Amino acid sequence: MKSNRKSQRPRQDTATDAALLARVAAGEVAAMGVLYDRYSPALLRFAQRVDPQDAEDLLHTTFLRVATLAPRFDGRSTSARAWLFAIITRIAQERTRSLRRLARAVARLSELPRRHEVSMSDARADIDRALQRMSAAKRVVLVLAEVEGFSCEEIAAMLNIPIGTVWTRLHHARKEARASHSELGS
Repeated sequence: MKSNRKSQRPRQDTATDAALLARVAAGEVAAMGVLYDRYSPALLRFAQRVDPQDAEDLLHTTFLRVATLAPRFDGRSTSARAWLFAIITRIAQERTRSLRRLARAVARLSELPRRHEVSMSDARADIDRALQRMSAAKRVVLVLAEVEGFSCEEIAAMLNIPIGTVWTRLHHARKEARASHSELGS
């Protein structure tokens, strides 16, 4: 019976993220599982705030990309947290650009005016409504800073943008969130 329990529970791997990514780069599937177990809850929370409809798909696409990018992890940091958040952020941005291109193409083909989806489910929290009203660039910066706790310097490195841009986006995102909160509260 004990051996059955052990097989049902994943063994806690204490290897560093850098070591796990080296093992992933060498083709070890179990190492990818350990990274997934470590980081999928935080990455999923982030994805749910950035793109609620496709959050799980963003998460899974992130780990598919990790499999190919693992050899590029530089190992300067023992934690892959910021690196993984950078990957999921890029995937979300790529998806947004693709969807915009698709929407423009469909609008041209159908010759119908574009409709904007502004209403969200009544069950969504006020914060999710405020986030959805923001541009994707502001929303990503706000969630990375306020929810995930990354510093502006880390965000700038993840998104490969100047730190001044991060500060500006964060300032405007906070301002929009406050305005949205006031609007929803009245």
